[in-house]
Amino acid sequence: MFWQKIFTLAIIAFGESLMILAQVFGAKMSTAGVSLRQILKLDNWYAWVSIVGVFTVLIGYLYGIKVFNNIWLVTLTSWTALVVAEIILARFVFKTVPEGTVLFGFILVLVGFIVANL
Repeated sequence: MFWQKIFTLAIIAFGESLMILAQVFGAKMSTAGVSLRQILKLDNWYAWVSIVGVFTVLIGYLYGIKVFNNIWLVTLTSWTALVVAEIILARFVFKTVPEGTVLFGFILVLVGFIVANL
């Protein structure tokens, strides 16, 4: 059961990371003067990465419901993975880290995840 929970976390985290990767690069391109029309074209690699990410998260949710028997733990896992992936990718792409109240919110998300899984 422990490894099934880890597997669920890994699948959801991977899918969320793919979606955030596409979002961060889309945001980076929009700040570089690329039009929204060009960003939304399906011939861009990040559009396809995002689509794969959505299906990966969906699979993680379907599997997670069977493992956890609780939609809220699966949702919290997804939110935590999303926040962690966003911070890591923003650090590498935009060269920024959370500060002040945003950092406090990040810490609360991590603590909430740990407490909910005890």
